[in-house]
Amino acid sequence: MGRSASQTLITGVYRTGSEYIAQIAGCHPQLAVSMYGVNALRFVYGRFDPIERPERYRAALEAIAERMRSRYQREVPVGALLQRLDAAKRVTYGLLYDEVMCEIFLNPPARHWAEKNQLLWREIPQFLESMPDGRAILVLRDPRSVLVSFKKYTYAPPPAYLGAAFNCLDAMQHAERYRKAGDSRVLVLRYEDAASEPQAWAERIWSHLRLEGRYEVTDRGNWKDAYGKPWHANSSFHAAADARPFDIRSSVDRWKKEIAPEELALTQAVGGEAMQSWGYTLAPGAAEVDAGLRLAGDDPLVNGYIRHWRATGEGIEAFPTDPVDPKNWRNE
Repeated sequence: MGRSASQTLITGVYRTGSEYIAQIAGCHPQLAVSMYGVNALRFVYGRFDPIERPERYRAALEAIAERMRSRYQREVPVGALLQRLDAAKRVTYGLLYDEVMCEIFLNPPARHWAEKNQLLWREIPQFLESMPDGRAILVLRDPRSVLVSFKKYTYAPPPAYLGAAFNCLDAMQHAERYRKAGDSRVLVLRYEDAASEPQAWAERIWSHLRLEGRYEVTDRGNWKDAYGKPWHANSSFHAAADARPFDIRSSVDRWKKEIAPEELALTQAVGGEAMQSWGYTLAPGAAEVDAGLRLAGDDPLVNGYIRHWRATGEGIEAFPTDPVDPKNWRNE
């Protein structure tokens, strides 16, 4: 396999604060953390079969390079990577992903990498199986917070934002399955806990990744965003022009002032049982569930989510728009 000591997928629903989690994790000098970037699970895995053939992994590398260049203005050394893959006994998707991450992001003293990508909790088993020493971190957040944040953030027209409730349900359901399976390679954490105790949770993440040492995480002066620029909180409620430090803790309960009664009714009807299982207290005073369901109008996508939930009791893992289409590359 590649040259890294470990490989980690950080994932969750959009607007869960997973970028903040990636930032505190990346304060360890031996861990290189990227955001979005290569995202091979979404853009490469299964798209270049049979990947062990030279012309197929060459095509995969060229596709990665083109996307990284056009989306992130970052060059991928295709020639050097091809030499390494050509010398391998057998090329797999995991090997290709690991080699690309090592070539782009691993610089001493970092020997471990992590990549934060949204809506990939169902793919965690695939990631773990494909990597030599894979780990996963699944970030949960109060679905009410996710819904009000996504409503304000998304460029998809209403009622697309209602999909947040069904995505959160699915993430919590899969998190429960991973918890019951007792797989030590998967760490589930709540954004609210990390926001309250960032140092303690950073150290728990490092322990999960078997990284030693204690490093300060509260100084955000050296944090970088996905483009290598100084990090600014990726919050729907904190404008990029606002020079004040982002108040992480205020983000926990903001939903109480922002959510409409019908939205509250829908979110708690869809995810109520799972929310309580993960320590979220249901709020009184919600409108009737039917009022929340009527928010979907005649939208076929959201009504499809509702039918699926009613028939199976399960959520979905889906964006309101196709994340593979370059026209939708705002934050996939």
